[in-house]
Amino acid sequence: MNFDGASGWLVGEVNKGLAAMFTMMNYERLSIGIQGIGCAEMSYQSAVAYARERLQSRAPTGPVARDKAADPIIVHPDVRRMLLTMKALTEGGRAFSTYVGQQLDLAKYAEDQEERSQAEALVALLTPVAKAFFTDTGLESCVLGQQVFGGHGYIREWGQEQLVRDVRIAQIYEGT
Repeated sequence: MNFDGASGWLVGEVNKGLAAMFTMMNYERLSIGIQGIGCAEMSYQSAVAYARERLQSRAPTGPVARDKAADPIIVHPDVRRMLLTMKALTEGGRAFSTYVGQQLDLAKYAEDQEERSQAEALVALLTPVAKAFFTDTGLESCVLGQQVFGGHGYIREWGQEQLVRDVRIAQIYEGT
């Protein structure tokens, strides 16, 4: 890569560009983390719908869909475990993101300076944690969704493989 003759523009005040960049990066990290939650939610919703329709074998407790040759896979304990894990991770991520968002609001709009400072410190601590948590659990959820789909989870027709790729790269970019 060669930048000879390239033009540049000052971002913010002289000698304050790095601070401006880190302010932007914190918001970007949270946005990328939310991408992880979004991918997890999409994977969960698709996996639940698929598990309700896909027939295979019988429930361990006996036939559920007696009029059909097999039961939907949602009645199988391991499929239920995977779906419930996905749901818990997604809902936990949303709750955590709401808390971080509340702290962002307090850091900017709280009337009391002490409360603003405390919220700013908490946001500084939680931002990288939230980004890593949301994208890590997003990947875990998407891989579980892929597993619910079985072999169908690896082909493009169902979209699970794309969600895995989308959330995997989210773990990498914008730092941790």
